[in-house]
Amino acid sequence: MTYTSGTAPNILQIIPSLDGGGAEATTLEMTKALKAAGGRSVVVSEGGKLSEAIIAAGGEIINAPVASKNPYIIYKNINRLARIAEEQNIDILHARSRAPAWSSLWAAQKIGKPYLATYHSKVHDSPKLKILYNSVMTRGVRVIANSEFTAARIRTVHKIASEKIDIVPRGCDPERFDPAKLSHAGIKQLREAWRVQEGEFVILCPARLTRWKGQMVLLEAVAGLKGNFRLVLTGDTSDKTGAESRFAQELKARAKETGISDKLVFAGHVANMPLAYAVADLAVLPSLDPEPFGRTAVEAQAATLPVIVSDAGGFRETVREEDALSDSSTNRTGWRVPPGNVDALTDTLQIVTNLSQDELSTIGHMARQWVVENFTTEKMCTQTLQIYQTVIRDYHGA
Repeated sequence: MTYTSGTAPNILQIIPSLDGGGAEATTLEMTKALKAAGGRSVVVSEGGKLSEAIIAAGGEIINAPVASKNPYIIYKNINRLARIAEEQNIDILHARSRAPAWSSLWAAQKIGKPYLATYHSKVHDSPKLKILYNSVMTRGVRVIANSEFTAARIRTVHKIASEKIDIVPRGCDPERFDPAKLSHAGIKQLREAWRVQEGEFVILCPARLTRWKGQMVLLEAVAGLKGNFRLVLTGDTSDKTGAESRFAQELKARAKETGISDKLVFAGHVANMPLAYAVADLAVLPSLDPEPFGRTAVEAQAATLPVIVSDAGGFRETVREEDALSDSSTNRTGWRVPPGNVDALTDTLQIVTNLSQDELSTIGHMARQWVVENFTTEKMCTQTLQIYQTVIRDYHGA
């Protein structure tokens, strides 16, 4: 749906911080979409790395302590958000996290404006007090789920009717991840930084370095792999104090025990992920817990990279595992393996690393096509703009 100039809404997006992550990226993307449609995006947060990008995209930033779970601060934020919404002529208050959602809901009720929320994160089913606290995400006029999986969890845990839930899958900009548009010099430089040797099969795990993302399972699986490979783990290896994290230490120790230290690279924070995907032959996302959506798998596929993911959560929607490789009509985009199953992951890795370059390329290009057709930022933003328009119309009875 396209808004004509002057008719697009003014949206107050409330999010704890802007330091990166799926919810933060979506906040930026919707800022761009609202600006392009003639509307306004006012973002209330405690700031972060994406603040400058949001301002550059035409958004407005207002700093406030909306990350706090302190009841007194939550109470104070009600008047703060209500005042901001009125001063900025806001049409909808859109919460993107549980921490500021209660303040957002009560502020919206106070000034007679619609409130909605996007469930970006896991939908917890215990304890009861946490379910009650999280229910604020579903107490608005609508609730946006980032996947079918998340929507199903919302229905089950919060007893919300399907009619109130809008499923809007996250997306990426396929042009940004098109390997044909990348600098050969940049790719060469990154290969050198990662010490990639000629003929090595590069396995990339593009995830935060945290236990539930499954890097230890991947390391164990790779240790049983036959062939010439290099394993690259992204993500900061430091803890909050700046020292090396315990998990990073455990990974290094296990790599030494299994004899693959010379094949392992800790890449740290990677600013240019399209280049990282261009260097890799395969992306592996072995999450131990179900991902609500799993944007990284979408980005890797957009970069024409085959993927192996855990067979759980949003990955079941974003990674297509159909047809045999021998079938010329195959539309496989990757493989799904049981979470935490080292043997299954090793077996799948062995299958993939034994494929010819032509077979890998076919799967990679099918993966990109799959993303272009189903998981683009443009599609996500268009769907969200449609929801905004419907909410405003229904709320005011127009």
